[in-house]
Amino acid sequence: MLRITGLSLLLGALALIAGLAVFYQPTAKQDNTLPTLRWDATRAWVENGVGTIENGTMAIQVNEQGQGTVRLTSKPIDTQAYAYLHISLEEPPEKPGVVITWTTGKEDNKTHSYILESESRDSLWLSTEELKGWQGDISSLRLHFFAQPGNTVRVRDLSLYPASTTRQMLAIYSDLIAYEPWNRAAMNSHTGVTQVSSYYPTILAATALVLSLIAYGVLLIFRSKLRFSWQVVALIFLACWIFIDMTWQNRLLHQLADTHRTFSGKNTPEKLTVGPDAALYNFVTQFKPLIESDETRVFIASTDEYNGLRVAYFLYPMNVYWPEPGRPFPRNQFLKSGDYIVLVVPTAIEFDPKKSKLRIPRRAPLDATLVYTTPMGSLVRLD
Repeated sequence: MLRITGLSLLLGALALIAGLAVFYQPTAKQDNTLPTLRWDATRAWVENGVGTIENGTMAIQVNEQGQGTVRLTSKPIDTQAYAYLHISLEEPPEKPGVVITWTTGKEDNKTHSYILESESRDSLWLSTEELKGWQGDISSLRLHFFAQPGNTVRVRDLSLYPASTTRQMLAIYSDLIAYEPWNRAAMNSHTGVTQVSSYYPTILAATALVLSLIAYGVLLIFRSKLRFSWQVVALIFLACWIFIDMTWQNRLLHQLADTHRTFSGKNTPEKLTVGPDAALYNFVTQFKPLIESDETRVFIASTDEYNGLRVAYFLYPMNVYWPEPGRPFPRNQFLKSGDYIVLVVPTAIEFDPKKSKLRIPRRAPLDATLVYTTPMGSLVRLD
């Protein structure tokens, strides 16, 4: 029974690989004569940060602003000729942000970018046709790093490859083992894929299940000694279910390690400063001492329900008012001098610093004073 189950799964997997290779080939032309484009320290230069060569790898130390940029030099690259990009990094424990940018066109020189979502960067394969803007000829290619000042990122490999079945399988494998930290949207849903994923793991597993069952049926037809067994069908289904669960458990274990690394040993205020709402919490803690009294009325203005509610939550137990979505902001006659208004981006209410006016849509402007401002929002006091 186990032998037939394994054989059916093997045939199903082979049929799946053959189907992907035949029916879902990359749009880039397969040409084995095309050379692999591989960059090393002799073919690139560091524009931001300090670059050194260590054991054949490029070591990039980010500058005081926490930025590092490597420009890769080459002749113009035909995007239609290269279907896969391979990147291999050796990073510090605090994973840096990595952005790939490329410039296309001879006249408009339009620049495109892709923020590397996956943090599994030891050997990451990306399908270039999934990259938005990967068209035409590329005149320049850059790799940007954003990390703590002084951190060093080592680039072991950065290469472009023409299309092939092997690389297609490697790209799918990178999709399946990729780890992307959970964000706010992950509280309600988790697609299990990144923006450059070619296939959903559920679809792959379901296709493998169907093909394995078909393979089992073919074995029953051509091997007369075999008898149909529901146990074989159940084992095939179980194996495909385990495959899906393993991809999820991989992400879960990575998230567990990431959460422990981020929050372990910190008290509640320290956890809030590095948590998912860190930007909002830090914004509130910076302007909160500037509010004269806990009895002072504080109004929250934001078109983003989540941002507005979180700012209101961090301000409690102060006298906070948050107009629910769809409910208009209090009329001018209900506002008085000394009231504070927190403008949390995005917001429809604007403050004019030149005229010291608070402008609420379809209402007369109000005299106000700017108390505190950051890219996250502003705090104003009505005069």
